[in-house]
Amino acid sequence: MHTPEEVAASIKEIIKQKYGNLNAYAQEKNITPTQLYALLKGKEYLSLFSAFRFSDDFDVNIDYCMKGELPVLNPEHDYNMLLEAATDFFFAVRDEDKARDEFERKYDDLSSEEREQSRKYLEKLRIDKAKAGCALVDLLNKGWGEENPDDDIEKPVIPKSTMKLHEAIQEVIRQSGHPLTFTEIARQINAQELYTRKDGQTVPASQISARVKSYPQLFKVNSDVNPLTITLKI
Repeated sequence: MHTPEEVAASIKEIIKQKYGNLNAYAQEKNITPTQLYALLKGKEYLSLFSAFRFSDDFDVNIDYCMKGELPVLNPEHDYNMLLEAATDFFFAVRDEDKARDEFERKYDDLSSEEREQSRKYLEKLRIDKAKAGCALVDLLNKGWGEENPDDDIEKPVIPKSTMKLHEAIQEVIRQSGHPLTFTEIARQINAQELYTRKDGQTVPASQISARVKSYPQLFKVNSDVNPLTITLKI
């Protein structure tokens, strides 16, 4: 629940962003500054007439102006999608924090290989968190109800993966827990953006096949099934 003071402060901030100051807005709307200040004194919620005025001018939700029950969101905003995106971002942040804490706690007891695997896992979690953050920001910007792109929330930067292709292949097979075909591996690598080609194109199944053959010490090709599937040797 937003108080009358919070509602008034929100509207004042929008006016300042669009007009520079309250006096300029009052002059354009042909009302006196005193009338505008009295309207936005924050001692009580706005009347229906005033709520309609600000709704028309700034797309501020009427119920928010009159009762303080809603944030300044477009009425057409899909609340369920927003809730789902916020939940995904929450879990992404939690998973990264938990993995980092565990890595730091066990660091001295890990072998060099285990440390490297943990770093790669943390890198993946950072990318997942950034992607979840971008999805949430897209929904917030879409539903905020402001037409000025300068008011949009800035997206987090998604870090580029530094995995080599054979490492990305190992990662998706570990994630699956069962053998995968070349096509399935390529699809997962591209979906998760675990490997970036220099030409910016997606990784084809043929490239997965060629890389698997170059690392026979890492991968086993199960040729007794059709299509062929790949498992890890180590």
